[in-house]
Amino acid sequence: MLTFVVALSAVIVVGGITHVVRLFVRDHRIETRGRDIQVVVEAVRYLSSNDTGAATIWFRLSWQEGGATRRVEGKDTIPGFYSSRVQKGCVVGIKYVDDKNFHFNFTS
Repeated sequence: MLTFVVALSAVIVVGGITHVVRLFVRDHRIETRGRDIQVVVEAVRYLSSNDTGAATIWFRLSWQEGGATRRVEGKDTIPGFYSSRVQKGCVVGIKYVDDKNFHFNFTS
């Protein structure tokens, strides 16, 4: 029984570390390979918030590219300070690599 607990603990720790490393690699890829795009917030829905005031939201964004309208949607946690910039109809910047790898760029 003790070996099972130790093995399970090791798997949980390794899995947690792997997840964090994967997030850092993803963010680095977006920062280095991503292109800056101005998008329109088509829809946004508040999902939850945490103790620091950050809001988890679902969103759908669109922009014009090559004569066609591109759309992406996703879920992200944004600082409460920027929540007023991510409202329906607002224009906001993103760093975009592909439909799975992008994030809000509030510095622009």
